[in-house]
Amino acid sequence: MRFFAVPALVLLLAACSSQSEPASTPEPTSTEPTSEPTTMPPTPPRQEPFDIETDVNGVRDWQNSPQEMGFVYRSQPVDFTLKPRNTASTTQTGARIRFVVEDMDGEGDLTVGGDGWTCEGGRDIACTTPGTAEPGGTWAPLTLTMRHTKGGQTRVVVHWGDVTPNVIFRWDSST
Repeated sequence: MRFFAVPALVLLLAACSSQSEPASTPEPTSTEPTSEPTTMPPTPPRQEPFDIETDVNGVRDWQNSPQEMGFVYRSQPVDFTLKPRNTASTTQTGARIRFVVEDMDGEGDLTVGGDGWTCEGGRDIACTTPGTAEPGGTWAPLTLTMRHTKGGQTRVVVHWGDVTPNVIFRWDSST
């Protein structure tokens, strides 16, 4: 019996030592960001195509949406400054802006002009400039002068690039 016990023990030891090692667990994949730079530039903030402002006291301004803004005032005429902005990603030479005057319940007259601009028309005014503006920069400002002959609202539709916002000028003739 001993003869058989030794080979059985040898076989048992051989079987135990010949087992393969357990498979190693794969290294966890890191979810940390890499330090490699991205090739996509950051998205610049949205820029308004133009700014309209006035330094006249007593003018209240409002904006219902990006397509409609307005000004309410009691004194007139009122001068506003419009600064057209280059919202493109490249330098732009030359600009054209159109102002279409529409009486709503008031009667208003708009005159437009500025250094370096040529403006023509009465109720449909086209202004052009050969000037240059860098991306995000502005062309020379335009002065908009609104005069009312009757209290109420006058809408001016500004055609500038691919936007056509409405600017409402309201002369509050009540005391």
